[in-house]
Amino acid sequence: MDLITLVFDSRPHYLADAPENASLLTMPFGSGTVLGHLIKTAEEAGSEDFFVLPGFTSNERYEKTLRDVGGGHVKVIDVQSWSALTETHELSDVLLVVDPACWPVAGYDIKRAMNESQNARWALHAVSIGTANQSAQEFVQCDDRGQVRRIGRYYNQVTWTQIDAIAFSLVPLASVGGVSSRSLSSLRSSLASRSALSRDWPLEGGVVDLSDEEGLLLLNEQCALQEVGSAPSNKSIRVHAPGVLVAPDVKIHPSAKIVGPVVVQAGATVGENATILGPSVLGRECRVARGALVAQSVLWEKTTVTGQYPVRQSVAFGKWNRSSAGDGRVDSHRSFDPVKRRLLRLGMDDAGAGGANAKRSIYPKLKLILDVTIAAVSLTLLAPLMAVVAIAVKLDSAGPVFFGHGREGRDGKIFQCLKFRTMCRDAHQKQRELYSANSVDGPQFKLHNDPRVTRMGAWLRATNIDELPQLINVFLGQMSLVGPRPSPFRENQICVPWRRARLSVRPGITGLWQICRDQRSEGDFHQWIAYDIMYVRHLSLGLDLRIVLATVLTLGGLWNVPHRWLVLGNQANDIDPANPAGTEAGGIQTA
Repeated sequence: MDLITLVFDSRPHYLADAPENASLLTMPFGSGTVLGHLIKTAEEAGSEDFFVLPGFTSNERYEKTLRDVGGGHVKVIDVQSWSALTETHELSDVLLVVDPACWPVAGYDIKRAMNESQNARWALHAVSIGTANQSAQEFVQCDDRGQVRRIGRYYNQVTWTQIDAIAFSLVPLASVGGVSSRSLSSLRSSLASRSALSRDWPLEGGVVDLSDEEGLLLLNEQCALQEVGSAPSNKSIRVHAPGVLVAPDVKIHPSAKIVGPVVVQAGATVGENATILGPSVLGRECRVARGALVAQSVLWEKTTVTGQYPVRQSVAFGKWNRSSAGDGRVDSHRSFDPVKRRLLRLGMDDAGAGGANAKRSIYPKLKLILDVTIAAVSLTLLAPLMAVVAIAVKLDSAGPVFFGHGREGRDGKIFQCLKFRTMCRDAHQKQRELYSANSVDGPQFKLHNDPRVTRMGAWLRATNIDELPQLINVFLGQMSLVGPRPSPFRENQICVPWRRARLSVRPGITGLWQICRDQRSEGDFHQWIAYDIMYVRHLSLGLDLRIVLATVLTLGGLWNVPHRWLVLGNQANDIDPANPAGTEAGGIQTA
């Protein structure tokens, strides 16, 4: 069984005035091109045949450019040639169809997708669920009189089920006969109409839209950061200066100022007193003339930038002049969507970020190792006690020993949070009947004298022993010893920025809110928000150790500890737990 690769090509709107041989596949991508990266990925998965299907009229110059950047073994076909593939290849072969305009944030993992398929008779479509920015879709339900009855928020990571885009498909060649599609969505629809076996495979992290200029710039930014932050895989690439990689035959004048991350491809020239500000990528044989400025941009091959017309946060091509830059006024205040930047960094390696971000990323990895190790030791030492408690729970009332409830973990992934059962078996059904007696504010539900709690359950809750099984969740990497309280999806609907912050880390058995809250009787949802955000902002080994110590000394939070004892210095004043609404959600720094 062979793997055959077919890639759609397009000319996005930002290439409308570009040379006729310019296309998305020929655009620079770090030290290579989009096409070169896809060929390398397909070859690693075992593909030897590579076809390109352009969504526009091709010509000899375009096809030559593809052969130049693709190593000579790329063939251009039209949409009518789909069925011809079944005549030149075995029907047992598999066709990999890629649309690079929908670029997976986590990269192309073709081998894993093939393992997921597991059956050559099934077509597999790698899909992005919902929007790519992790925002909420909000719907208001009204009654006949126009009064609001319900507000629902749907998140792409959890409940939103609409397919946003398809990045690639693995299709048995036997299913391709008679199919002629110019997009993956139409291919998916065509296969479904023919009753072909297929399934959708959700992509982790979503996709970046490369048909948008900003998407291509952001992806090149992350690629430049990766390549600059690691040893060059291509031995012909050398380090010109810190954060600056150059290919062979590159000429850079000694007076030129280059601030990385910057990648300069083969044959490029940077003239006297020219300035290049990263993240930027200069394509093959580009020319940045004397005194010219290139800032946070991507230059297509053989692009010329003069000192008269700077390039700022743009995709440039040809001779960059007044006509190609509109009226010559480039928006110097243009800024990229910070949510898209966050999304990219979630799916790609931060090794090249440098500075505080690189150092900050070390502790969450160390924390996971510490959590798993401590949980394993604790489970071993506490096994006799947990066995006695399990027997007592079973003898006290009918029902299972453990209670598992779906909670949202890091990045909104659902897991079963374990506790010793402390309520009667039908407690969940009775909750709706008791909502009117809820003693706390916000989305939580709690009763001071909950009639659903068993005799053994009351003692377990008073001593916090009911939460010992969460050590199993910690051992499995679903939770941490210290972190925000694990909450179900329903409780995370009130405040979207708060949800994004608290779900950027693993939830914990104990945390700031559990031991610092001082308004339990009044309802303290506002403190819950404040302490969760404060913890995420200042996540560190020292803070975790202080929280663990405070938890032990207060017997699991039986009395509160001032947060200024735990979050030291001026950091303790960045959020007022009495007025968290005054905090700018946009300032949240996630780990």
